[in-house]
Formats: sequence, C-alpha cells, structure tokens
Amino acid sequence: MTVHPRLLTLSAPTSEALERATDELAGQLESLDDAGFAGLPAVPAGQAPPGSVRRAVAASTAADAARRLRKRDPRRVSTGGPGSRSSRVFLFSGVGDQYPGLGAGLYRCLPAFREELDRCFGLLATDHNLDLRPVLFPPDAPAAPGDSGPPGLAALFDRRETAQEIHRTVVAQPLMFSLQYALARALTSLGAGPTVLAGYSIGEYAAACIAGVLPLDHALRLVTCRARLVDELPGGAMLAVMAGPEPLRPYLGGPVSLAALNGPGQTVLSGPVEEIERTARQLTDAGLACRRLATSHAFHSAMTEPLTEPLEKLLGTLPLRPPALPVLSNVTGTWLRDEEATSPAYWAGQLSRTIRFADEVAEVWRLPDPLLVVLGPGQALAGLALQNPNRPADAARSVVQTLPGQFESRTERELLLTATGQLWAAGVEIDWHGLREG
Repeated sequence: MTVHPRLLTLSAPTSEALERATDELAGQLESLDDAGFAGLPAVPAGQAPPGSVRRAVAASTAADAARRLRKRDPRRVSTGGPGSRSSRVFLFSGVGDQYPGLGAGLYRCLPAFREELDRCFGLLATDHNLDLRPVLFPPDAPAAPGDSGPPGLAALFDRRETAQEIHRTVVAQPLMFSLQYALARALTSLGAGPTVLAGYSIGEYAAACIAGVLPLDHALRLVTCRARLVDELPGGAMLAVMAGPEPLRPYLGGPVSLAALNGPGQTVLSGPVEEIERTARQLTDAGLACRRLATSHAFHSAMTEPLTEPLEKLLGTLPLRPPALPVLSNVTGTWLRDEEATSPAYWAGQLSRTIRFADEVAEVWRLPDPLLVVLGPGQALAGLALQNPNRPADAARSVVQTLPGQFESRTERELLLTATGQLWAAGVEIDWHGLREG
C-alpha cells in the first residue's frame, strides 16, 4: 500500500501546551496503522489562532511521524513562536546541480507550479526554438510523469545522453531559470511569497524577474541569449578552493580570475582549462585543498568579458525597471540600487564579475528575523549560508529547502510539505486549499 506523505500541524497558546499536545499526538500516531495514516488529510484544513505557537512535521508513515515528534529534531520538526518572520528571502541557485526528472514531483502535485513551468517552456519553444520538456522530463526518468517502470538497456543509454544534455549551458541556464521562476510563483500563490530576493550567478536574473525588473518573456530572451553566447566561447574550467582570497592573490591576474567569494574560506577560481589545471597543482603543492567543478566554461572570469558588448546591446532593447522588492546584488554583495537594476551595463557585466555570495548572505543574516528559502536542488547553497560567520544562533531553523538533490531520499512531495510546514511554523498563513488542490 502506497501512502503519500502527510503534513501534520499543531498549535497551542503556550510552549508548555504545545509540548503536551505533541506528546499526545505522537502517542496517537504510534497506535495508527498505514490505512489509518492514509486516511488523515494530506494537508491541514485551517489556520492557527492568533498568538499561538506552532509546530509542523511531514512524514510518509505514522511511525515516522511519531518518531520525529518524539525526538523534536529541528531538521525534521519545525517550531515557531507567535507572529510572522519579518524577512522572507528567496534565494535562487545557479546551475550545476540539475538532473533529469527534477521538478517532476512538483509538476504532478502542485498545479500553480505546473502552470508556470508550462508557460516558461511554451515561450522558450515558440520564441527561441528551445524544447526543454523532453530534457527535464524524459519518459525513463525515475520521477518523470508517466514513468512506466525500470528502463531497458536502450533507455539507459538515452538517460545518459539526457543527463549530459541537461548540463549544456544552452539548456541548463534557461531550464534552471524556468524551474526556479515557476517555484517562486507557486509559493507566492500559496501565500508564501518573498519580501527580499537574492540569486547566485544566473539565479540573480530569476530574482530580478520576480522583483519586476524584467517581464518573463524578456527575461527568458535575455537568459537564452546569454547562454547561447557563453556556449560559443572556448571551453574553460572552474576550481573550488578551501581558502580565502588573500592566499590566492599570487595565482590571480592574467588568465585566472576570482570567480566567487562563497565564504571566509571558500573561493572559486575560473579560467582556461590548462591554466586552472596548473593552478590546481600549485595549490595542492602549497597545501591548499581544491577541486574542479563540473562546468564547461569559465564563468565570471576574463574569458567572458567579450560577451559584455553584445549583451549590453541586447539589454538596451529590453524594458528594465526598478525592482518592486529589495534585491541583493552578486556584483556588490549588497543591495541592488535602482540605477543598477535599470542599467544594461550592470546586467551585461554581471557575467564576468566576481560573485560576492558571502557578502550577500551576511546581508541576509543582518535582516530582522530572516527566513532563507532556497529555490534550487540540494543543500549546497544552504550549507554555505549556514557557514557564514554572520549567521544567527538559530540559523539551522531559518533555512528552508524546497527541492531535493539528485541522491536525496526525500521525495519532492515530502520536501514541499516540509517546506510549507516550516513556513507555516514561522508565521506564514499558507493557502491550504490551494495546496490541497494538488
């Protein structure tokens, strides 16, 4: 018997009453079989009384739900006091962690996500002759709609080709933009929209679009053109180094660029393949740990500077507007100014400038009562955010993951319920009816 995950929520006037209610619910769940658990509502029906403390847990079996409630592990059980978090930050990831079947679970169970993703894919197919649906949702992908069982040998070869295709720049960038845009719009439709926006590399374009800097059709045109221009460049490489920028200064300049500052001791270098390989050997000899990243081009480096002029020319034809919500800048690491948001030179130059992600995250943690919602697969960006020295004491409770990594055990349905439970526990009034529709 297949039992889909349920989201269980509790509220009480005091913390003491919430603890008692949690133990009582755990006891009831321990006596429940699979059929009884399957008979529970998939999502709650109503909202908590004003001023109450809240708790939420998502699980696929009664035993798992009871065990999680007994342990109160904040990684699985979300708890919040009265009132709503005042700063809800949507963080859009870059590319690199996408895989075939990503988003398929949400596509099935979240109508608003399906509608927005179809809209993006329709515009890309019609306006840019780019059909991403078979790349993201191949028939043989384990989580893809219409999956009919284990693939045969031919399907395994097809899957390998699809997995390679999804990492091509011309595919990966518009695909991840579309996925994250659709998820942001879906969460907004459920009452959990952002108050602040931030992005990593191409993710800053998605943040800008959600903030109203560009309408969707023009944003897709920009992202697609940017990806095609990058794809025409000579191949390059990127190197993650476990060190801050100071020890790396002797290796910078010329062909090797400082691509990203991810944390006090986490930096990314970018440049031609042979130069990055040589630098990696030198860093290893010097006792600095480093590893090549899975990328085909040297993003945020001098190698991408020739694209500034054609991108700026394209951007000069697009209707850039000041953001309707605060946006954090990759380029400066602080708040995007109106004159930057409306400048073709800013967005064209963003491709070759250093990503100041550590500074962005520091700004996030300086916000009053922040809640960081990561719109991208896996936990890499969340991990960087949690390692930032400016993080608050309860930082682990302040990060919401929305999409699983390729090898995570949780399904997209369970992660969606967990995320909405976290948001609800933080004081967001979720539209349960809209969620229940799927």
